[in-house]
Amino acid sequence: MSRPGGFLARALRALIAVAVRAIYAVPALLFVAAGKRLIRLTHPDRIGHLAAEVDCLLTEVALGLIPRRDLVLLAPDDAIANRRLADYWGQRVEVVRSPAACRLLAPMHRFKFARACEDITRYAVAINDTPQFVAINRQWGERPPLLSIPEDDTARGQAALRKLGIEPGAAFVCFHNREGGYFPEDEHLHSFRNASIENYLPAMRMLAARGIHCVRLGDPSMQRLPAIARVIDYAHSGLRADWLDLFLCANCTFFVGNTSGLFLVPFIFGVPCCLANLVPFSAAPAYGRPHDLGIPKLLWSEREGRLLSFPQILASPIGDFRFSELYSEHGVRPIENTPQEIQDVVLEMLERVEGRAAYTPKDQALQETFRALLRPGHNAYGGASRVGRDFLRKYEHLLGD
Repeated sequence: MSRPGGFLARALRALIAVAVRAIYAVPALLFVAAGKRLIRLTHPDRIGHLAAEVDCLLTEVALGLIPRRDLVLLAPDDAIANRRLADYWGQRVEVVRSPAACRLLAPMHRFKFARACEDITRYAVAINDTPQFVAINRQWGERPPLLSIPEDDTARGQAALRKLGIEPGAAFVCFHNREGGYFPEDEHLHSFRNASIENYLPAMRMLAARGIHCVRLGDPSMQRLPAIARVIDYAHSGLRADWLDLFLCANCTFFVGNTSGLFLVPFIFGVPCCLANLVPFSAAPAYGRPHDLGIPKLLWSEREGRLLSFPQILASPIGDFRFSELYSEHGVRPIENTPQEIQDVVLEMLERVEGRAAYTPKDQALQETFRALLRPGHNAYGGASRVGRDFLRKYEHLLGD
């Protein structure tokens, strides 16, 4: 039996919803009559949503899948993940930055006819479904990215590189690992996505030994790096800034990350992404482009005392688990990639960007076997990215039951 207070609360919410629709019906119609449509992000305070949702929407417009209209993006300064990225989207759409104006306009999003697209969550969130992000980027193919770094940010970015100790013209690779300090209020939901920076250090040392600088991105809540030649702990640098985050992501040789939204920033600038510790498992190999690589976290069954096979994972809901409690409830533990596995996939990415990656017929067969396990609804279904070569060689025995 429901409590009276609960019934009254629901009734009040319903009454407010009706009142809001009545008040905003005419303004919404006038807004649409002026040829405008509203973009309201799922989570404007998350960099991945700010990057991917707007990029996917504008890519669909560019592909002719959505009519061209005057688009208005709500990007309140008091809640947006990266103000400079909101500025960049201003190259393409009208951006409303005032928090008060955003609150005033937001209720119009209740009307489907006033939205830029019917459901913006389908681009990147898609719980228990394949995000449209994959198909859209596959259709976009090798066309140039929609965004570019403005000349003024490029000039000051080059100056910042010198301050970081990176010589003009020198290659650098950006690294990022998800830790629990940025959004501690969500940690109980998403801790399974975290990764240890120690496991990335051998890959950094390997690149540094080849004369390539490594720039670790993030925020000051992250674990500090040990002192390593040509490795820069930008997360703890006094130079950190929204615009410089974007410059580094857009100009690195490639980006090494995991299942954290920051990788979507280099992604929308067309930078190759090498992703380790992908989870849920169905997010492997990556998110749609031929030049990207990914390796997933393995899954250990506490009940069976063994690693689950890839077909076993992808034939069950386990492959799509998006919350920490689901792993706990089913007695499954995500296993981080080892330092050697991360180093191997980073080396493969380096070989690919240098045009010297080599694959055997057996390697291609392993790729096709893995790809055949993905089904509609899986996170990376239909993507054109590859699973790391050495990862599949090492775990070939898990490709079959």
